Amino acid sequence: MKKEFEKKLKTKRNILKGIGVLEVTGGITGIGLILWLTLQGMETNTYVFLILLFAIGFYIYSIYAGVKLFKHTENDILHSRILQYLQILGISLGGLTYIMTSGGYIFIGYNLTEGNVNFSFALIASKFQINILNSDQGSFIYINILAVVVLILLEKSLSVIKEQKLVKENYERNMTEFLTKSEETN
Repeated sequence: MKKEFEKKLKTKRNILKGIGVLEVTGGITGIGLILWLTLQGMETNTYVFLILLFAIGFYIYSIYAGVKLFKHTENDILHSRILQYLQILGISLGGLTYIMTSGGYIFIGYNLTEGNVNFSFALIASKFQINILNSDQGSFIYINILAVVVLILLEKSLSVIKEQKLVKENYERNMTEFLTKSEETN
């Protein structure tokens, strides 16, 4: 019986570790993307430099969240939650554009400029696009389904882990009480 509790705990912890690996991989991929862009001789100014700095910070945070989740599983889930929430929405309206992903994306959205529904995906990939007052960009709203799924997996895994820990503690306490009482009667 005790092994069943431990097996469920291990399975859910492995899901959290897998998400941690995805976040670390996404962070490394994102930093690699930024380095590749800068080595291509991209023209930089203060605005571009600040955007790249922000993106590097985002990807470093992704690596940090992934390492914390991988090492400490359910104890350090907060950073992974924040990271996933930052990736849910991709939007471009009125010259402002925001898209940040780490580890992959499955975008489903509506292109307001062209009036059509778009779908795009990539795994083991990172994407960033931040524009301020850019009139060349079309208007769109995207939802990153992958980030939503990861958040659901995080929450469900954490819930099952907490439940299984409680069941295991109750089982161990009851078994200890039972064994103590049976020793007293003998």
